[in-house]
Amino acid sequence: MILRASLKAVSPEEGCALLLGNSAPDPHVHFVWPCCNVWGPGFGGFSDPINADGDQAQISASRRSRFALDPREQIAAQRWSRQRGWRILGSAHSHPGGQPVPSALDRQWAAGEGVMLIDAGTAGVRAWWLQGPRQGAPDRPVSALSMVVHSNATVGDTIKACPDDAFLPLQ
Repeated sequence: MILRASLKAVSPEEGCALLLGNSAPDPHVHFVWPCCNVWGPGFGGFSDPINADGDQAQISASRRSRFALDPREQIAAQRWSRQRGWRILGSAHSHPGGQPVPSALDRQWAAGEGVMLIDAGTAGVRAWWLQGPRQGAPDRPVSALSMVVHSNATVGDTIKACPDDAFLPLQ
């Protein structure tokens, strides 16, 4: 599956991707847009004393527990989506060695309301609906989504994601 492979490719750092598709009447994810984790010292004004010196090894260690999407990738994905009549519905990221549950930082940094899919490797993959818009709130409400993985899906098949269901194809 492309999503899991792209998230795992940067392990032990967190991998990330955007989920693109239609939002009405029910959200349907049609495309996974893999992204680079650009988390680093002072990203977005957030101080990170662990790697304040900019040491690459420390940045990598920090990326093991957090991620940030490159704003340029978000803009490119948004433009590409609009050309197809889609929008960004949410994000996916990994928690290497962790649990598939949104952390306080995940809740705080996510923009707007939408789907958050977390792949924690052997601990599983779970989908969440982040309520919003409450960007900046580490106690932001989330609801678990049910998720069904279709083994007969092929590249380009629809992935359905909404507060009641989320379907993810194997690619």
